[in-house]
Order: sequence, then C-alpha cells, then structure tokens
Amino acid sequence: MKNWLVLVAVLCLGACNTAQGVKKDVAIGAEKTGEALQKGGEAVESALHKSGEAVGGALKKGGDAVQKVVE
Repeated sequence: MKNWLVLVAVLCLGACNTAQGVKKDVAIGAEKTGEALQKGGEAVESALHKSGEAVGGALKKGGDAVQKVVE
C-alpha cells in the first residue's frame, strides 16, 4: 500500500512537470511565431513603400512628359 502511494505521488509530480514543460514550450513557440510575423510584416511594409515610391516616381515622370508635350 505504501509503495502504491509513492508511485501515485511520483506519477502526479511527473505529470505536473510535463504539463508545465508543455506550457513553456507553447509560450516559447508563440513568442517566436509572433516575432516571425512581425518581421514578415515589416518586410512587406518596406516592399510596399518602395513599390509605392517607384510607381509615384513613374507617374511623376509621365506627368512631366505630358506637360512638356502640352507646352
């Protein structure tokens, strides 16, 4: 009977430690995923900004060319 109680106590402690380990792993995974998403968002933002500048520059040049023709 005494051995049975010791075995149950050891199993309960092991299960608690495993659950805490899983929670830590999930938290670390979520943190890393958040960082990756943030970096991806920043890269997309930068690419869109550069694309916008390029399109704006092309439109400005086109407008300047049209203006010269009209003059």
